[in-house]
Amino acid sequence: MARRKSALVFLLLCVMVLFLSPWANVPSSPATVVPVPKGETLATEEPVVAREVSHLTVDVALEEPEFNALVLQNDEFTLRHPDIMVELTRVDPKQAYRAYKNASELDEASDIMLLSNEWVKEFASSGFLLPADAAYEGKALTEQFDAVTAPLKWNGYLWGVPRAMDPFVLIWNMDLLHQWLGEDVALPLTIEQWTDLATMSAQAAETDLPSWLTIDRNDPLSLLSWLENATAERSDGIWDEEEKPWTDTPFGQALTVIDQYKANVRFVSGIEEAEALLNGGKTLAAIVPNSLASEWMEEPRSNLEPKLEVDRHSWKLPYVWTRGSSFAISSDTAAEEAAYTWISEMTNDRNQRLNREKWGILPVYRSLYDSDRTLGNLLPGRTGQTFPNQPPLYTGPELPERLEQLAALWSRLSTGAIEAEQFKTDWSEEKGNE
Repeated sequence: MARRKSALVFLLLCVMVLFLSPWANVPSSPATVVPVPKGETLATEEPVVAREVSHLTVDVALEEPEFNALVLQNDEFTLRHPDIMVELTRVDPKQAYRAYKNASELDEASDIMLLSNEWVKEFASSGFLLPADAAYEGKALTEQFDAVTAPLKWNGYLWGVPRAMDPFVLIWNMDLLHQWLGEDVALPLTIEQWTDLATMSAQAAETDLPSWLTIDRNDPLSLLSWLENATAERSDGIWDEEEKPWTDTPFGQALTVIDQYKANVRFVSGIEEAEALLNGGKTLAAIVPNSLASEWMEEPRSNLEPKLEVDRHSWKLPYVWTRGSSFAISSDTAAEEAAYTWISEMTNDRNQRLNREKWGILPVYRSLYDSDRTLGNLLPGRTGQTFPNQPPLYTGPELPERLEQLAALWSRLSTGAIEAEQFKTDWSEEKGNE
């Protein structure tokens, strides 16, 4: 029985060998090769990598129309940079300093803030900002005027990137000026001529003749700008320790004129209303930003409206207050590189030209004045020792506080709470307490 089983197993093995032996010599299938034309390389698909998106928050102290224009410029930016998302917020310019400072102290500041140039050094020295040097691309740094960039420099770095400047100017009702001082009067006036105008206005007050000056009671730079025009002296050195700017000086004389004849001055809270006063023959002259003066001069005028003229003679001084603004980067930002990119494009020459054409604010690039005759005529001495080539005499971190002190004194003088002598005394006491 065992032999029979062994024979059966042997027979089955032989059958299996006979069945499988033909496949042992079958060749394997060759690999498929795709021919590549000479001079070309085989394309390969790159792996899909998600691009990291940066989020920026930007606070700007602008009026509504100018803010809306910035929104459009930002929309164009985000189309070019889909990896940067920007949230723009408008801050009331009158509340901006306090809002920015409070947010910075609480570590809640936006990534980017539009600051007045006079505030930048205080914010930088307080640790609220990052250096902004990397946002100056290409020619941006060499194009800047010293009057604009000096307030931004501290500890070897630049802490802001200038966007624009808008100095004050004097705008005259020339019909009234000729009526009061004669047809041959020439600008700028001397302090003696200003005194004559103030005296005429006081003598004619009962007949409701125009005021001799319209000026913002809340802005200390409006006072300093008028002092510069009336005395032909720069005002940025009044905080010098060796100076006594109000004692036996042209500034002291001019301040006394305002004090003695303030009943015939139009002190306004917001200079926009000066246009109606000028056109209505209610004021002889007004201190206004250059942008507003340019806008008013471009408007069509009827034969019944008075002839207006802009007086920029004080711009021939070595320095006048630029009323400039700059973008600064918060030290709390988590999107530093995106902030550099955004600021660089928002301050490029194209946007500066657009801002000039739309709003009359002045650009900060030298080359734009060289290529535009209308701009060049505004600053004919921009390559010499006049504004805006010279830095201010003082740009310390204490400047915002000192301007606030001056603003308080100016407001009290304009409302009649104090007289010129008390103004001078309080000034000396505050200066002595520094």
